[in-house]
Amino acid sequence: VKSDNSIIVPRGKNTSSTRVVSFKFTLAINVPLNPYCAVDRRGSFKMSGKYSALILAICGVAVLAQDGGVKSWRKGGSASHGHMVMNQTVVEDQPGSTMVDLHRGNDSQSALDRFMNKTKTAIPTGVCFEEIPTISLVKPNNGLIPAGNGSDPSLSRVQVCCKGFERNVHNFRKCDPICEQPCFNGLCVGPNTCSCYPDFVQNREGKCVPTCPIGCDNGVCDLDLRRCTCKEGFELDKSGLFCVPGCKGGCGVGRCVAVNTCVCDEGYTPDEDGLCVPKCEGGCGAGDCIAPGVCQCRPGYEKSDEGCEPICSNGCFNGLCTAPEVCSCKPGYAMGPSGNNKCEATCERPCLNGDCTGPNTCTCHRGYVLDETNQF
Repeated sequence: VKSDNSIIVPRGKNTSSTRVVSFKFTLAINVPLNPYCAVDRRGSFKMSGKYSALILAICGVAVLAQDGGVKSWRKGGSASHGHMVMNQTVVEDQPGSTMVDLHRGNDSQSALDRFMNKTKTAIPTGVCFEEIPTISLVKPNNGLIPAGNGSDPSLSRVQVCCKGFERNVHNFRKCDPICEQPCFNGLCVGPNTCSCYPDFVQNREGKCVPTCPIGCDNGVCDLDLRRCTCKEGFELDKSGLFCVPGCKGGCGVGRCVAVNTCVCDEGYTPDEDGLCVPKCEGGCGAGDCIAPGVCQCRPGYEKSDEGCEPICSNGCFNGLCTAPEVCSCKPGYAMGPSGNNKCEATCERPCLNGDCTGPNTCTCHRGYVLDETNQF
């Protein structure tokens, strides 16, 4: 017996002549039992000594007197890919990291048991079938390999783990779902799918965070109202169970990842107000980008490789269509008297007995030749 009234149970081989009692669930027993025996169910050992029978009887009565036995600090046991957090409340200096007191009352334990039973029975088996070539380890007398049970006599159907599942190390007939990121405060119920424990809820990143009454991510839990009061710059999620960053005016097609900070979805970009709007490489010119890479031209314009160009219904000879039904003549040309958006050549001097057919270029009428000394 130590000074703290605890009995040390020897682990070595018993060599005394005293009676040996097999005892499967107590490692150390505090005397007196206050309020119950400390129980560890990790293994079995032998306890010796003349008081062993008395101690065993006392501890047995203490265990039976408690409703459901001694609670363990681990919430949810060793569930598939489940992870537990230990005894503390929300750590304020580490946002999103919670240490929750999981040694809780009978009502909470019952809720957890119901969750575990319901969730585990709903987890898919993860077993699929695959066809492989049929083989025989023993050569038949007739030399023929027995037909397989697949879609073809040469194929056999075997059980394999489906994609996103892995073989259970304890039961080779069972396949467990794989979650690449650990499911803290929850269970891995499908490939990369977590189901949160009672009093926890998935945030936008898919992590299980505490909600009232045990905590509130980015806020404070009001125990009277049993709801979260968010910190400045944060607001309640649509579910009303946890707080998320707030962005004034929203983000459009994007996510608010921090207070007044948007991250746009692929194909979108922030505008001058911070809202996410569609992005068109090279712009749309006289049009509007209505979807990623999609321009909608305004009236009087049509699509081109460069975006949206103006339309001149009668063409624009010797000029450029710079606006709907508006021509801008090239240098050396001017809009003719006939209109119709036709640009005509101009000559600085009149073309006597000829026509101005190009900028400062005369073409003589029939029977006339160009004077080389005076081309006008």
